[in-house]
Amino acid sequence: MSDEIQIKQIPAQLALVVSTRVRMTEIAAGMGRAFDALMRHAMSTGAQFAGPPFTLYPEMPAEEFTFLVCMPVTPGAVAGEGVDLQELPATEAATLLYRGPYDAMEPAWGRLMQWIGASGRQPGGPMREVYLNDPDAVGPDDLLTELVVPLA
Repeated sequence: MSDEIQIKQIPAQLALVVSTRVRMTEIAAGMGRAFDALMRHAMSTGAQFAGPPFTLYPEMPAEEFTFLVCMPVTPGAVAGEGVDLQELPATEAATLLYRGPYDAMEPAWGRLMQWIGASGRQPGGPMREVYLNDPDAVGPDDLLTELVVPLA
């Protein structure tokens, strides 16, 4: 894990989005179904990817919660059944690069949120996890995830 928290300007981003409501114990399965739906939709419509996939958390994860599975795309992509097309606004964000298993990133999130509080800033939008490599290509200890918190 990188110890360096950075403030970054995140540009506006067009994305295909699948909204998923899951129980905490079903996150991986829900995410898998949503990514499968995104990939099928992209292949059937010819959407071109424009960056790594990510998830948005419009609400804090709880026993049951909704999150959005997103795939950045180039202009020309279209929505479809169960797949929305959204333009996410540009934002300033605090970020932290996490290396390791998805199910062990909670301390990194805690550290990032503590840093934001200590900086005098406040979260200003849905948190996101940007998945920088493929879990089918690397082992759990080598997974790279950028944790992103938009700032108010």
